[in-house]
Amino acid sequence: MTTPTFADADAALAKHDYEAALSILERIDVVGEDACYRRDIQAAACADRLRLYPLCEEYATRAHSYGNDMADPFALMARAQRRQGLATDAAATASSGARIHPNNPAIARELALALVDLGRYEEARGPADLATDTYRNDIELLMAYGRVWEPVNPDAAQWAFRLANKLNPDCEEAKTAYDSLLRPLKGAGRSSYQIEIQPPVAAAYRTMLRRVRAVVTTAGKFAAASGVCCLLFYVGVARSLFPGARWWVFLLYIASVIGVRAYMAAQISMFNRTLPRGVRLSFMRLGGRFPELRAKGLACVYAVVIVGFFLICIMSGIR
Repeated sequence: MTTPTFADADAALAKHDYEAALSILERIDVVGEDACYRRDIQAAACADRLRLYPLCEEYATRAHSYGNDMADPFALMARAQRRQGLATDAAATASSGARIHPNNPAIARELALALVDLGRYEEARGPADLATDTYRNDIELLMAYGRVWEPVNPDAAQWAFRLANKLNPDCEEAKTAYDSLLRPLKGAGRSSYQIEIQPPVAAAYRTMLRRVRAVVTTAGKFAAASGVCCLLFYVGVARSLFPGARWWVFLLYIASVIGVRAYMAAQISMFNRTLPRGVRLSFMRLGGRFPELRAKGLACVYAVVIVGFFLICIMSGIR
């Protein structure tokens, strides 16, 4: 069996097979600090890709032991610590690296993210600026950048949130952050982001949105079904028992479809109870944030009018 070499590891890395590359690197026999550093830093990077964060920290620490003149070990150690929930340790490691390598964007990135996790926004702004200049397509960093600048520079925060939302339109956090600046909650001022990221508010917002979407999506079908049921009720019961009852049956139809709107209003009202006094979400603001909901709502109105028109016409033609 041949002894694996760095060339074998590089071949595996070229195929993005990080598990195989890590296995090869762990079996390579090396001599000399340069070769040891190369093996350990590559192994740390592979472990990071595989989300083996304790192993990544171990290899990065070994690579760092060969000298502090390289920036990569600091960044990898800090990232591994942060992803293990050790934000304080990650901030300390990244700060040490930043003092030696003040212009390194990878270290600045980890320092900014660790400081954001600790809520130290003012300290995070400088590193976030430095890192964002290099990592323009990093959604995690863009969200952190927007978060630290939102209290003092909403325009800068909006740029970051808009770019994050553009890079990943399916990211609800990015969309909520962008919308909280573009269309803040009523009474919140220029931005409602700090309010909407609070865990109880965020959870209530997701619940409300899920329920409203479900109702709006089926509202047109509900209007049609309600119209059919009202027609059958008129033909089978109301017409024979109550002469001239078609208008009462029509009002019953209207009441049933209004119930959909009442349900949506109740969901928004429940969400508003999680907000500070004087801050609220409205139907108009929700429609502005989600154009697809507004379009479906208009389609529902059209369906209600059309079904109602045919319902009253059919009932009027039945003797």
